[in-house]
Amino acid sequence: MFSRVTRRLANRRLSLLAYDSTSITVNIEGKDVSFDNVFLRDSCTSPDSVDISTSQKSFTTASISRGLNISEKPYVGDQDGEKTLFVKWQQGSDAHDSAYTESFLKKALTLKSRFEGKFFPEEKVYWRNKDLVPKLGDLKVDYNAYFAKDEVFKKVVNNLNKYGLSFIENVEDPLKDPKLDAIKPENEHLWPVSKLAHRFGYIKKTFYGVLFDVKNEKNAKNIANTNVFLPLHMDLLYYESPPGLQLLHFIQNTTLGGENIFADSFAAGYHIRDTDPAAYEALKKVPITYHYNNNNEYYYYLRPLIVEDPYVKNFTNGEPQIKEVNYAPPFQGPFEFHVTSSEDAELWQDFLRGMRLFEDFINDPNNTYEVKLPEGSCVIFDNRRVLHSRNQFSDSNGGDRWLMGTYVDGDSYRSKLRKLNQS
Repeated sequence: MFSRVTRRLANRRLSLLAYDSTSITVNIEGKDVSFDNVFLRDSCTSPDSVDISTSQKSFTTASISRGLNISEKPYVGDQDGEKTLFVKWQQGSDAHDSAYTESFLKKALTLKSRFEGKFFPEEKVYWRNKDLVPKLGDLKVDYNAYFAKDEVFKKVVNNLNKYGLSFIENVEDPLKDPKLDAIKPENEHLWPVSKLAHRFGYIKKTFYGVLFDVKNEKNAKNIANTNVFLPLHMDLLYYESPPGLQLLHFIQNTTLGGENIFADSFAAGYHIRDTDPAAYEALKKVPITYHYNNNNEYYYYLRPLIVEDPYVKNFTNGEPQIKEVNYAPPFQGPFEFHVTSSEDAELWQDFLRGMRLFEDFINDPNNTYEVKLPEGSCVIFDNRRVLHSRNQFSDSNGGDRWLMGTYVDGDSYRSKLRKLNQS
């Protein structure tokens, strides 16, 4: 379409090649690329398009898509020392000037570059025991350094993206503060687990409260508040928006047993995808009932075991990536679909096979990390990825077990992940 001379003159710098009522074609980094006009106009960040104070758009995509034209030939010039494409738009009697820097257009070239700095799929490690244990030293940070040093907090945030796990050591002892004999509205912000959570932004309050105790209780309303074996699971899957992070501070942990177990559900999901694609597809389609119907509360939600991200792929191999896993056997209710033999029996059998494969993987000690966390430590984990469990325990040795927990929304965590990794 364009002569060799034109291509040579471009010399891998931004240059205009053509334009019409639908697109503008430029040469950038030696490539000829046609950008859609509506995309360009919609991306304009001039003060007439995006408010300087709020950084929010002052128009709608539909409104600027009607009768959009280019009134003059676009051109490439310099703006603040960077090659920039200048465009004059016309919509009826309304004129608008836009400027698109070379760096913006380069970022718009590929899906990978567009998502850069927003999602970090290539940094994730889908782990088994042999992958995690050698990295435990990197997953542990000091409590005071967590607050005092931004690079330490950044390490925690990146570890949560990479492994879904992080451990805080040397957490201050709340039992030394007489004001912290119990959780009260006036002292919630003083508890160490609350301070740790607020480093991410804000706490997600649930019907369990802002903070919650994990203790062995008589007539408990949640299996977590007993001493029996608690199988691998995620929390609050009966919520429309389950929390992204969970924090558990081990205030007392001297009972017999009670070891915590963690497993990477994403590793299990990808294992099934690679070994039994039909079962994997069924795990994406069959909804599981999650509910909490107790203590004057009735929460209910349907969700499949595996949810893939519909937009963000693995940028290395182009494969779909798992966005979240939903697994919490103690909080499952009766299935609503595939109840009778007439409801796609083949899909149901694929699903059951997938569930067996999933449980075989996550319950294999080779694929889990078991630890008796010491008093004065706190674990932070991705509640949409990392499964957690607890062995049965006994206080027959005179020991006590008291954990305090809280939740953080995934959105708050991901905001920190993006900001801390902004170049």
